[in-house]
Amino acid sequence: CSWMMSPHSTPTLLVPLKKLGSGHSPRLCTPKTNVMFLKTHKTASGTIMNLVYRFGVKHNLTFALPKEQHFEYPKLFHSRMVKGFSEQSGQHYNMMCSHMKFNRPEVQKVMPADTFYISILRHPVSLAESSFNFFKSLAPAFKRSPTFEDFIANPWKYYIPYLRFNHLARNMLWFDFGFDHNAKFSLQSAQSVVAEIQQTLHLILLADYFDQSMVLLRDALCWSLDDVVTFKINARTNAKPKCLSPAQEEQLKKWNALDWYLYQSFNKTFWKKVERFGKRRMDKEVAILQARREELQNLCLLKGGKPPKVKQSLGQGVQRCQTAPVTMLRYILNSNLRPSDKELCSRMVREGYQYTDLMPPCQGCPQLGPYQ
Repeated sequence: CSWMMSPHSTPTLLVPLKKLGSGHSPRLCTPKTNVMFLKTHKTASGTIMNLVYRFGVKHNLTFALPKEQHFEYPKLFHSRMVKGFSEQSGQHYNMMCSHMKFNRPEVQKVMPADTFYISILRHPVSLAESSFNFFKSLAPAFKRSPTFEDFIANPWKYYIPYLRFNHLARNMLWFDFGFDHNAKFSLQSAQSVVAEIQQTLHLILLADYFDQSMVLLRDALCWSLDDVVTFKINARTNAKPKCLSPAQEEQLKKWNALDWYLYQSFNKTFWKKVERFGKRRMDKEVAILQARREELQNLCLLKGGKPPKVKQSLGQGVQRCQTAPVTMLRYILNSNLRPSDKELCSRMVREGYQYTDLMPPCQGCPQLGPYQ
């Protein structure tokens, strides 16, 4: 695989790279600069959001921004929710990546016709556990349930359909994609929804296979290696896992039947893409990505910023074990960084809402130059 940089960018050589470089070598493709990322919940989407913002800020691109931190979620997205947008102006933006309940016709009013649409999914079992811990005080069904095990055993005891934020407790991915999370499962309707998503989105990533996802994303967007190297954003520090039983896992799959069908469908699609990409080529690219991430962690982060080790699932790439209440991972930058390295490192650990604070009212205006 070979690569070409954006004509407006230059490689940043921060440390000796042992011939890894930042992944730039000739390739006959042009980096995509119109990208819409549908940010789903508890799926490593904050990490993807960081790389989208980093790329956009680096290349002085414009962002469709919400008037606050998100597009009035959980309301269905409407173009009027975009700060400064007017249909009459005919204005379009390069990038869009804030939380929303997806609404394709309204998003298409804001984004150019050649926009590349991406999103990310996570195995519904591990997603449910993460959601219970993270949204315990927000989702009414989780508030009412003493423990996660109690919720799994009898979710209808705690769940009242259509209560605000109860979508966080059932078929959350289905909801984020713009569909009814309380709909009764039927194969025909589920197939119809998946077909609609396939027509709209060009690439669905899997949080459970994050590095493989980054390789596919890099290939699809024709971005550089450093553009897709990430540190985990908004991730938990993990206590000793308490694993769910197979029966509990099955209960969660049934409870989140729409999400489970969605995940199974795009899991198949994902591995077909990996097969077309080439297994040996994928393994090589993943190794390069991981090596570069470790280099940047050692450069940027105190003690390499390595989070505690997490018990891995048995070859499935899915962590299905319950952990303790949420404690979020925070990074501390090394104190002896050169100014140029400090800027790059600080951007790699910056959360999405912190990026919006960098952006001037007139995004991408020539007289303002690159974002600071």
